[in-house]
Amino acid sequence: MSQTNRQLKLIAYADGIPSRANFGLVESPQREPADGEFVVHTRYLSMDPAPRMRMSGATGGMPQIPLGSVMIGRGVGIVIASCHPDFAEGDVVAGELGWQDFALSRGEGVRKVNPALGPIQSSLGILGPSGLAAYFSTLRLGQPKAGETFVIDAAAGSVASLAGQIARLQGARTVGIAGGAAQIGFVRDELGFDATVDYLAAGDDLSAAIGGACPGGIDVFADLVGGTIHDAAMRHLNVGARIVLIGTIANYNLGAGEVDRGPRHLLTWINKRARLSGFIVGDYVAEWPGALTELAGWLRAGKLKYRETIFDELVSAPDAFAALFGSDHVGKLLVRLE
Repeated sequence: MSQTNRQLKLIAYADGIPSRANFGLVESPQREPADGEFVVHTRYLSMDPAPRMRMSGATGGMPQIPLGSVMIGRGVGIVIASCHPDFAEGDVVAGELGWQDFALSRGEGVRKVNPALGPIQSSLGILGPSGLAAYFSTLRLGQPKAGETFVIDAAAGSVASLAGQIARLQGARTVGIAGGAAQIGFVRDELGFDATVDYLAAGDDLSAAIGGACPGGIDVFADLVGGTIHDAAMRHLNVGARIVLIGTIANYNLGAGEVDRGPRHLLTWINKRARLSGFIVGDYVAEWPGALTELAGWLRAGKLKYRETIFDELVSAPDAFAALFGSDHVGKLLVRLE
């Protein structure tokens, strides 16, 4: 093949929020696929917080990305050459492609995308892992009912912004916790959440702010952040509350020597007879097709709204990744390579 493949490789483990200094750009010729392989021309990269847990170099926990390796990450693109019986040239595919212009794959962690459902980048957001995580975490674990109060943090993000809307479709009262005027405006005015809490403005009064937004207490708390937001929300649980643990963004960028102290609310959970559920979207993979069909139907009917924040060019991926941990973006964070 005549194409030159640009790759962003991890060259230094991160202490705190990652930056461009943690990555190096490498260019090399893209080779032809061998038997059982195919080449994908990546069009969009998905910025997701989970890979941060594999960038610290820590031992004894989640396996770390070897230095010198292509940065991991989901993407969507078009098959341009194939020696694989299940993937043909022209197929649109999404999955683990890494931060690079071209990905050589044997099909593991990659799925075909139906472009008739929506723009191909939606397979990384509302019609992909973000939408699926929102769908299953809300409907299977949170199970909000009409009249209940559903609270979610990181509410302006790709998962939570959808999860809150799905909870509203079930008749729940939705409260979104986000940071700053842009995110709060998006959650309140565009998505139509019933109440919002600005954790940046609340500061040390965060628990009181959550209590003010939830005068009847919390029936479902979907947590993507952890940390002080989790602590503040626990003070307002109702008896029989459901807590869905989706992520711990507050802990992903802990500096060297900082420690997540772990559960601090055992007595609260006991007294409130709360149910805690850990969530991994891959547990529901057999049910993805039906969920995607329902999500696409809600989208076409105008029952779900979503936004994308797009950075351009591969070299902007480190900046887009760092933006995940700030309060300046709304919706799904993507990097456009085309």
